[in-house]
Order: sequence, then structure tokens, then C-alpha cells
Amino acid sequence: VIRKDTFAPYTLLKNEKVEAEMSREEAIEQVVLASGDRDIFVSTTGMASRELYEIRDRGGATHEKDFLTVGSMGHASQIALSIALQKPDRRVVCIDGDGAALMHLGGLATIGTRGPENFTHVVINNGAHDSVGGQPTVALRIDLPAVARAAGYRSALTVRTADELRTALSKKEPGARLIEVRVKKGARKDLGRPKESPVENKKALMGFIQSR
Repeated sequence: VIRKDTFAPYTLLKNEKVEAEMSREEAIEQVVLASGDRDIFVSTTGMASRELYEIRDRGGATHEKDFLTVGSMGHASQIALSIALQKPDRRVVCIDGDGAALMHLGGLATIGTRGPENFTHVVINNGAHDSVGGQPTVALRIDLPAVARAAGYRSALTVRTADELRTALSKKEPGARLIEVRVKKGARKDLGRPKESPVENKKALMGFIQSR
């Protein structure tokens, strides 16, 4: 809609530092490495989906396993929930952001009360709306796992290191579960964008779901 560099650079008035070991991209890569061949991914809008796309490219993989929720902040978890309910024999992984999760907190209650056995909700938390300028969220000041447990998730926890994330992902616990991952702010300057259109992405995912 607006050409790149139309606006001058802006320095945030408040830029709280996040003490974290991993970047968001590194955390998403750990989630991908821990996944199975039949797992279905739904990722939130913005940088997270772009990073997931490039992680697949680097690994020589196709993109059919992933639904990139382009331009629909906060809706990834409900799309993932719907797939999980329709395909109970497939593990569904939602890669969400802290801002997106906060935007639709009611979605946590829907997930928790429906309680799909095959649903893993990974919330990448850097305390910022990183895809649109880094404006702060309040996610570092609230207990997201406690909110998830109160909403009915079977389990929920916070991890801060790659080892902790790998351990959490290795546990094959039934029921809806939430893993909050604390990460650094920012993204690579050379981060690319998906080459396929949203319609092509949707059709590829539908083919993957139906063929396996």
C-alpha cells in the first residue's frame, strides 16, 4: 500500500530489553526440527511466518505443511484449532506471537474448553509488536501460561533457552498445551517474503492434509 522508505526512521520512546538466549527465528527452527512428517503448522502474521518460510527453504523442504496467516493478526490459533478438531490423528502446531495472543485472549478459552488432544500452541514472546515497528506489548508483565491453564489448557509453561524448548517439545503430552518462548527482539535485515500467494499457500496445505 505504501512504498518502502516513505516514512522516516522512528526511534521508540520506550524500548524495554528482553533477556533471552534465542532470536524468534532460532526458536521457530527448534520447533520445526522437533516436528514430525505429518505435523501441520499454522503461523501468525508478520515476521514469524516469513521466518518459518525461510527455515523451510534452508532445509530444502516444501511449504505445504504450513499455513501462513498473512494479514490476520490474532487468528492463527483459531485456524489451527479448527484443523486440530477436524484432524484428530494429526499434530497441529500453532506458532503465535505475544501481541497476537493478547489481541484474541478469548481464543485461549475456546482452545482450552474444546481441549483438542493434538494441539501445541507455541507463543513467541519478545514483548513487542516486532513486525510493525517494535511497539511494546504488555506480554512480559503477565503470566501467559497461568492464563492458558485457567482457560483449560492441559499444560502450559515458559521456556527461555534452546535446551528448555527442546525438552518441552520432546514431551508427548496429550491435550492442548501452551509453550511460551521468551526471545530477543528484532529480525534479520535480509529476511525475505513468501513467493507463493495466500491462495496458493491454502491449496498446498489442503493437499497436504488430504494426502496424508
